[in-house]
Amino acid sequence: MRYACVFGASCSLVDRIYLDAAREAGALLAQHGIGMVFGGGNTGLMGAAARGVKSQGGRVIGVIPELLNQPGIAFPQCDELIITPDMHSRKALMEKRSFAFLALPGGFGTLEELLEVITLNQLGYLRAPVAILNTNGYYDQLLGQLETCIRQAFTAPACRAIYWAAPSPQAAVAWLLSAQPAQLPNKIKDAIEDDQRAREGSCPE
Repeated sequence: MRYACVFGASCSLVDRIYLDAAREAGALLAQHGIGMVFGGGNTGLMGAAARGVKSQGGRVIGVIPELLNQPGIAFPQCDELIITPDMHSRKALMEKRSFAFLALPGGFGTLEELLEVITLNQLGYLRAPVAILNTNGYYDQLLGQLETCIRQAFTAPACRAIYWAAPSPQAAVAWLLSAQPAQLPNKIKDAIEDDQRAREGSCPE
C-alpha cells in the first residue's frame, strides 16, 4: 500500500469548514486505496482526516514523539502507532514512509512541516508531490509569499512544480495521484554560478 503524509492542525476550536474538509480528504485517500501517515493526533484536523480514512476502511499510521504520547492525545484507531524520541525523528520517519504530502490548514507546526518538505524537494532529498489544501483561502498569504520568493529571484521558478494549491479535497487528492516529481535545477550548482556572475559584475543588484 502507498501512503500519503498528511499535515494539519491539532486544534479543534477552528471553524467547522476546516474539519469537514479534512475528514473528506481522508475519506478520498482511502477510496483511492491510499493509506495515511500523520502525526498521530486524535484532535483537530489530524483527527478529522484520520476518521475520514477509517470511515472508508483505510489504513492509518500515526507517528508521535514520546513527549506527546499522553492519554487522550493519540488517535485510538491507528493501525500502527510509532513512538519516536523527538520531533526530528518523527518527521524523518513520516517522510520516509510517504510517496506524497498533503498539507491541511494548520498552525506553526504545520507550516514548518510543509516548508520542510518543499525545501527537501528543492534540494533533491525528496521527489514527492506536495498538495496544499487551501480551504477557505487559508493559505492565500503563504502562497503569495512563495510567489514573492520566486518573483524576486530568491527561489527558482521551476520550484513552483513542487507544490500545488488545491481548492477542494477532491482536487488535492486527484493531483497527488497524477502529479509527477518536479524536474528541478541543481540548486547548489546554480548558487555557485550565480555567485560567480555576481563577482564578475554581470548579476544585477
